[in-house]
Amino acid sequence: MRGRLIATVGMILGIWTASSPLADAQQEAHGLTRPQTETPVPDSAGLYSSPIASFRKQTRPPIDSLPLPPGVTREQLALGDRVFHGEAANGQCSSCHGIDGAGGPRGTDLKAGNLAWSDGSVSGIKGVMMHNMTIQPGMDGNLQPADIDAVAAYVWAIGRKTQTNQ
Repeated sequence: MRGRLIATVGMILGIWTASSPLADAQQEAHGLTRPQTETPVPDSAGLYSSPIASFRKQTRPPIDSLPLPPGVTREQLALGDRVFHGEAANGQCSSCHGIDGAGGPRGTDLKAGNLAWSDGSVSGIKGVMMHNMTIQPGMDGNLQPADIDAVAAYVWAIGRKTQTNQ
């Protein structure tokens, strides 16, 4: 009884782990299933998993549909997409920010276009990335300056794509 109460409270507060048998039973009882994506959605750290972020449908935006930031080529944007999704320079971005960039249990929504720590420019986004790379060792992959520039441009583009479609 106590375990069921803890699982229920955990579901209400959104703090269950995906590996718990009680959590699995609760998820199944409520019809929640993990999305099928090309890249697996990582489980969050510990008990602070967000059920919404873990179970929403995530779609990687087609690179050709994204707007180009001023002074950025389509090839640079494509590099940013590959780094963001871990296909180049051992990028780690999508593991926290989601395949679609809309955030997850450990990363903010980059598609909303309202980047609280930046003016929203490519250089502002790059500054935030550089700061975050210093405070989160190990999450920066093997990024070189050109990779960082490309990812900043990609984040700019996915934020603008969302704004123009709403």
